[in-house]
Amino acid sequence: MRWWAGMALLAAAWLLRAMLEASMVLHMFVQLPAITVAGALLASPALLRHWRHADAHGLSSFTLLLVVSACWMIPRALEMSLTQPLAEAGKFASLLLLGAVLPDAMRRANAVIQLFFIGNFCWMGAIAGIQYQNMPQRLCNAYALDEQILAGVLLVGASAAVALAWCIRHFPSGESHEHRTL
Repeated sequence: MRWWAGMALLAAAWLLRAMLEASMVLHMFVQLPAITVAGALLASPALLRHWRHADAHGLSSFTLLLVVSACWMIPRALEMSLTQPLAEAGKFASLLLLGAVLPDAMRRANAVIQLFFIGNFCWMGAIAGIQYQNMPQRLCNAYALDEQILAGVLLVGASAAVALAWCIRHFPSGESHEHRTL
C-alpha cells in the first residue's frame, strides 16, 4: 500500500509539474515536499540497510537534509530545474533520496543530533525566507517579486512550524526533564 501511495504521489508531482512549477509557492511548498514524502513511502529496506553502513547516528542523512534543502532554497537552482532537464532530474533524485533516508535517521538519532541538524535546517530556512522578503529585486527570473515575498513569509513560517513540532515531539509536557517529578 505504501509503495502505491508513493508512486501515486511521485506521479502527481511529475505529471502536474507544469502547474506546480508555475508558482514559486507551489513549487517550494507542494512539489518539493511531495517528492520527499514519495521518497519516504518508496524507501526500500535494502536501500536503508546499505545506507546505514555510512550513516552512523543519522549523521549522513541529516547532512543530506542540509545540503539538499540548501540547494533547493537557492532561487537560481529552482529556476534551473525549470529549464534544464538535468537539474530537474537532480531535484527529483535528491529529494527522493532524502525522503527515503531521513525518517530512518530520525528514528535512530538521539535528541542532541536531531536538535543540531533540525535547528540548523530551521535557521537556514528562516534566514532564506527573510532574504526572500527583504530583497528589492527578484531573485529568480521565473517568478514575480510578490511570489518571492510570499514564499519568504511561508518559508519563515514553515521553519518555525518544524522547530515547534520538533520541540513538542521531544518535550510534550512543556517542562524540562530536570523539573519533572516522579
